[in-house]
Amino acid sequence: MERKVVDKILDEIDYEFARKSPPDSFPNLPRIPSERYLDEEQYQAELELFKTSWLIAGTENEFREVGSYKVMDRWGGASVVIVKGEDDKIRAFWNVCQHRGGPVVEGESGILKSPNMRCLIHSWVYDLEGKLKGVPGRRDFHNDMDESCMTLKAVQCDTWQGFVWINLNASAVSLKEWFGSIYDEVTWFDGLRAASHGSLVLECNWKVAIEANIEVYHVTTVHPETVSQSLDYRGSAHSLLNNGHSRMVVPKKDYDANAAREAVGKAEHPEHGLMEHANISYLLFPNHLTPGSKRAGAAPSITLQLFWPLDINRTLSEWYTMIPDWGEDELPEETKMGSVYFRQVMDEDTEMLDQIQKAMQSQVLDGFLTSYHERRIYHHESSIDRLLGDNVSEELRVAQLLPVENVE
Repeated sequence: MERKVVDKILDEIDYEFARKSPPDSFPNLPRIPSERYLDEEQYQAELELFKTSWLIAGTENEFREVGSYKVMDRWGGASVVIVKGEDDKIRAFWNVCQHRGGPVVEGESGILKSPNMRCLIHSWVYDLEGKLKGVPGRRDFHNDMDESCMTLKAVQCDTWQGFVWINLNASAVSLKEWFGSIYDEVTWFDGLRAASHGSLVLECNWKVAIEANIEVYHVTTVHPETVSQSLDYRGSAHSLLNNGHSRMVVPKKDYDANAAREAVGKAEHPEHGLMEHANISYLLFPNHLTPGSKRAGAAPSITLQLFWPLDINRTLSEWYTMIPDWGEDELPEETKMGSVYFRQVMDEDTEMLDQIQKAMQSQVLDGFLTSYHERRIYHHESSIDRLLGDNVSEELRVAQLLPVENVE
């Protein structure tokens, strides 16, 4: 993160603590219609976002050896297999044999016993680059069958800051173009390793779940003994970015502006100084959150949160606590304690979400009112509509009324 970006964030934190009302430029936003979280056509359209956006498939740390693989299916269709080749490149393919559609890899993850993928039904064999290498009973197939045209169907795959990303859309923009300024701004993800994993199935729409986590207005009520003891939401600095992404920087409790600026000035990497005094979280559209911070003398860490739609009223919430790679040593005890703490935070965050969903279903809530502090929620909804285009009905549409940084 460049020094000028960090300085701008520090200035905004000062402004947020000092302001008495929203800025004059902030529009009186209309309510976000409740039907957006209930309408089946809207929901089905939103599922397409998960087929056209870049999604985290794992970390590079999960693919240490040739033949390391992971199978992923979060979109209700055929699964995708991500595998490390003999050239150490990580690739992704549809997990679909080109004979009659059988899977070529089974299980969720592991290491292939041989440097091949073999169909579980008829044993067609593919190498780690997706090329067809063997057809049992080849004599029974027509002589004109061209094996070179029967490679596994590739899925766009890229790596960035230690994460592996896939995009089901073959014509999607590159990962770098998708993230815009974030691509070069975020440096502290690299080298992190998942120390723990947790999940919950939530009885609410996926947007209700994720939008509950992109504001901290709720922390004094929902987290009185946890998050509110460490963060002060009143100084939160928000940035609305292109393609639905956004950033939130929340100062720590008893924030000292002078101390924060001094830490930034001394740090080799300005963002590290900032993270000693504030939590930095990105919404990487559509469904990733990355709250992170650091202690003086320690490396940054993050918690990766993922929200996957199961149906219109059910969501899978997943999270990974991620710390610098600890090698072959025992997992640090404080990390184990941190995992327990974050599970408590997630329980607190999600306890009332089913009640919000029921309120909308009961038609006793006209829609969500979003304050200046909660503008990331409005940005998330309006970005969904911008990317879906004409696939959103006019009565449910959320107009783009807020200024967005680094717009093309």
